[in-house]
Parts: sequence; structure tokens; C-alpha cells
Amino acid sequence: MVRKSVTGAAEMLEVTQPVVTRLVADLEERIGLTLFSREKGRLVPTAEAALLFTDVHQSLVGIERIANAASNIKTLKLGHIEIATAPNMAHSFLPRAIASFTKAHPDVLITMHMHSSATVLDMVASDRCDLGFAMVPLKATRHGNSEILVSAKMVGVVPAAHRLANRQTLQPEDFEGERFVSFSPLMEARTRIDSIMISHGVSRRINVETQVSSVIIKLVESGAGLSIIDPLTAAGYTGGHLRFIPFEPKVISDYSIVISQRNSSTLILKPFIDNARREIRAMLSPHLIVKN
Repeated sequence: MVRKSVTGAAEMLEVTQPVVTRLVADLEERIGLTLFSREKGRLVPTAEAALLFTDVHQSLVGIERIANAASNIKTLKLGHIEIATAPNMAHSFLPRAIASFTKAHPDVLITMHMHSSATVLDMVASDRCDLGFAMVPLKATRHGNSEILVSAKMVGVVPAAHRLANRQTLQPEDFEGERFVSFSPLMEARTRIDSIMISHGVSRRINVETQVSSVIIKLVESGAGLSIIDPLTAAGYTGGHLRFIPFEPKVISDYSIVISQRNSSTLILKPFIDNARREIRAMLSPHLIVKN
């Protein structure tokens, strides 16, 4: 019907003319309709063939559309990943992870929401996003589909001109009497650091409290005091006015990923998660990473 002749149909299908003639005859016998009349050695479509052709054409277009959609999904050309993330992860490795992933898969749309780690967990639990990146221990997620991307040691933050700037490690005693920029009360990092300082009998002068590590860096840089922060935020610092020194006894930061149960394509999520894991490990100093 498309090529107007048996010869043209045979060329289009890359078969011989007898094959096309036999296929037409088999179809006519199967459906009980005469589709072509033979006039002077040519096949002429009947009225029934014209009616059937419209439906067949629509079906073939639909099949082609399905095949193209399946091909696109297999090659990750379709999809949408919605991410909720803690600020320090949003400002560090995730932009690089997203950029490299979308370069490889340009038709995937990624939406990123920035919230506290607690809110991130709530968004995942309520299926309002596909992936959550949070700074919480795995046991704190209370979510079955979760894992730690990496665990790493927290570091002390001191001005480059400070007496402690050339130390290889910092001990609790080094902070005795020092002005200190602390995390906000009830944050897990604050609780762990305070516990260590108390157990070593160290008294600090806590002048400022905040919940964001990047703000702590700015405060220390401005002369508000010393601090101890997560290593990922420290790795993103590009200035020359601060020194980041491992703190002992070690305080571990867990960078976790939580996966929603909502219907999301694992074909898209798995390579994105693998990419995020590579990027966060590449950003952290190897000597700070704790073997999981």
C-alpha cells in the first residue's frame, strides 16, 4: 500500500517478490478478506484493504513509539530524578556529580531541593523525592533502603596565623580556653564534640552557634574563634586563610543516601548513585576516609 507495488514492497522489506505475494495471500486467508485484486499482473487494493490500512498504520506507529520509548529508557534518555540534600552536600560534591551525570545523560532532568538532614529524611519517607543525601548515621535513618556513601573524620579549623596552624593533629587539650564556634545544640556533631571535651576536662569559650558548616568556616575566617567541622565542607574551601587539621580522638561524619520507595526507574538511579559515590570519595582526602 505504501510502495504501490509488489516490487517496491519487496525492496522496502529486503525480501523477494514471491515472499511478498505469499505473505499477502497468507494474510487474506487468515482474516477472511480479499485485500487485493489482480489486474493485468498488478495487485490493486480493494475497499476493504483501504479501510484496514488506516488501522494497521496507526498500530504500526504505536508499536514504533513503544520501541523508541523502550530504547530511550534503556539508554537513560528519559527520566526525572528528584533529590533532597543537606546543605554541605549540596555545596560540595553533588554539583560535580550532577554535572558529570547530565553530560553523559543529557535528557535526564534532575531537581535538587536543599533542606536540613532531618527534613531530607522526612521527604524520602513520605515519597516526596527519589533520593535523599543526609549527614546522619545509617542507624538514624530508620529507612530500609539506605546506605552510607562514605564515612570520614572531622577536622579542626584554625586561622593560618594561629599558634596551632602547623600541627599535624589537634587534641582536645589544644582547645583549652580558646574561643569556639560550635554547632547548634541538639545536633549530633555538637553532642559528640561536647562529650569529648567534657571527658578530657577541656573548657572552651563558645561565642557563636550555627547549624551550617559552611557558615562556621566563614566565622572562623572572620576571627570568631576555632572550630571542628565535617571534612567534606572543609574540602570545598578554596581560600588561603584557614588550616584544616585532623582531630583526635576521631569524630566520624557519615554521609548517607536514602532511596525512596516511590516508583522510580532504577535504570536511572543506580548509575547516578554510583557517580555520586565516586565524586564524594574523590573530593575527600584519603587519610580522612574511614573504611566502611
